[in-house]
Amino acid sequence: MARKSRKEIARAVAASAPAAGMKVYRTAVYVRLSREDGRKIESDTVENQKELLEGYVDREPSLELAGMYVDRHVTGTKFDRPEFNRMISDMKAGMIDCIVVKDLSRLGRNYLEAGDYIEKIFPFFGVRFIAVTDGYDSLTSGTAEDGLVVPLKNLINEAYAKDISKKICSTFDGLFEKGVYLATTAAYGYRKDLEDSHSLLVDENVRDVVVRIFKERLAGKSLAQIARGLNADGIMAPSVYWQSIGVIHKEKYRNLWEGKQVRRILENVVYTGDVEISKTYRAYYRGITRAVSRDKGERFYVEGHHEAIIDHETFDRVQELMQETKAGYEAARQNLGGERNKREDKLQGLLYCGHCGNKMNLYRKTVKLVNGYGHYSTYVCRRAATYGEADPPKNVKAEAMEMIVMELLKAHMAVYVDARERMRMLNQKPEAAEKRSALKKELSGKKARREKIGGFIQALYTDFADGVFSEEEYLEMKAGYVSELEALDGEMARLKEEMEGLALDYAGNGEMAAAFGKYLGAEELTKEMAQTFIRKIVCYGSDRFEVEYTFAGELAELVEKGGDGAA
Repeated sequence: MARKSRKEIARAVAASAPAAGMKVYRTAVYVRLSREDGRKIESDTVENQKELLEGYVDREPSLELAGMYVDRHVTGTKFDRPEFNRMISDMKAGMIDCIVVKDLSRLGRNYLEAGDYIEKIFPFFGVRFIAVTDGYDSLTSGTAEDGLVVPLKNLINEAYAKDISKKICSTFDGLFEKGVYLATTAAYGYRKDLEDSHSLLVDENVRDVVVRIFKERLAGKSLAQIARGLNADGIMAPSVYWQSIGVIHKEKYRNLWEGKQVRRILENVVYTGDVEISKTYRAYYRGITRAVSRDKGERFYVEGHHEAIIDHETFDRVQELMQETKAGYEAARQNLGGERNKREDKLQGLLYCGHCGNKMNLYRKTVKLVNGYGHYSTYVCRRAATYGEADPPKNVKAEAMEMIVMELLKAHMAVYVDARERMRMLNQKPEAAEKRSALKKELSGKKARREKIGGFIQALYTDFADGVFSEEEYLEMKAGYVSELEALDGEMARLKEEMEGLALDYAGNGEMAAAFGKYLGAEELTKEMAQTFIRKIVCYGSDRFEVEYTFAGELAELVEKGGDGAA
């Protein structure tokens, strides 16, 4: 029988553990409460669940509390929950090997996923699972009985969740029909009535901004032009304004007006005094667990819901203008065979504005030309384009940019080829051959010494096992040998690297050589090529760029070595 370490014996004595040989499980207590549970069942409150489960763990000698995981106001129909995910991560890390819940519905109300966890995932990780009030314990459960009871209870839990979902959807539909405004925030230009949160009042602070947006669109200004004008006049974007008055508290927000924000305002019927409610919906009982858009005819439309900022005539005229613009783009596409501009973004994620540091995005357009229609693609700094600054690169044609990058890469490759050929010529000289021979001999000596030390360590262990050395003496001598081995490994690695650099076919660092070898002779830029050789391109204008190359350091080293050889 193997001896127990002193540490293990001490731990067993100090812990006053249960019966000898009984495994003590590191136990996670999992508590979940959805909004519906909290409103209906007092016994299912977080505090009551915690008290029940902590008491259960305390009474069970084989359980030791290792962590508490609490998901508040989270539905049981999905398993993507913050605390549940943290618990599963801890399980995978081996920090817990038992999970205790009040009942099976606390684990989840989706019977298929709950069944997967109980029957597959928990057993795979060797985790014991206990549902206290359901009397289920995976350690002691009988397969014949629980093989029927557990799936049945999970089915009942899911049926309950679907029934609750159906009732909630029905309740909301009734409220929508009455025109009850349930959105958490009011649309820009309005504010919630402090006495009735379902009513909207005009926000006089920004009423004029909404009116201005509609007037400028009627006057023929584009969405981007309207946004630039608002930014130039220092008018706060909606999210910034809401933060300034305490409606939202996010740290990150868009601090500038953009065309899409202007579009949302122009297309929102709320400014006419009407409301279109429930544009999206979820219905778990119908299998719709994520928000999806409702068809126009299924939405709830309430007229005269609140005070209007824009009259219906103005709103309708703006919608006509938006449709005319859209029809113009569609006509342009039809003139090009109905094809959208599908130009590949070959510089995706590589191009940055040299003024603000933002990424530059590829904008694809179909435009009217002198002799018809054509596709137009350009890289744009969104901040510069929106804010209307004069200096930043607001418009760099994609085709021109790709040609410039391709020429830069060709020059980059020419430098590599020149340095590679210089190195190969250098390595053909007699001096290189002599150095290769000397390095090979030195490497052979290091290998021999390494083998000897391995033998010394083996012999040292044998003497220690025979009682020739004490443990302290053995460890001290072994440490000396191990230290020498580590030094030898470092020296051998250096020698191998030097020998590789002196090879007749040396082409530089392995990864760099493979990359250049793959694309040498290429005439057309590809996305893969750009991603391989370029880390970043900083654009200061249409004719000034700074390029950060992937293999800049390795290539500089190769050039330096080749230059030494030429000298």
